[in-house]
Amino acid sequence: MTKEQKVKALSELIESMNNESSSVSVYTEWSRVPKVGMTLEGLFRSQIFRLIASGAVKSVSIKQPGSRITGQRLVNLPSLRSWINSRSAEW
Repeated sequence: MTKEQKVKALSELIESMNNESSSVSVYTEWSRVPKVGMTLEGLFRSQIFRLIASGAVKSVSIKQPGSRITGQRLVNLPSLRSWINSRSAEW
């Protein structure tokens, strides 16, 4: 895959994520961090960032090569759901 093809594929991925609804399929592996006031799997943006910072949930930042603009932060949903399930054992 050439550099141009990679950039195009990444641009298409980011665009499709921008058009994504707030509901997430159980088969989805990655999702954007929700906007302010929105939730992902019942957790607000700040809670998700705390989980990412603590290492409890996996995430990745993607951006176009050479771009000066910050990228998109994606959350690994299986790791987020695993963390939520581990909390349910405490109840």
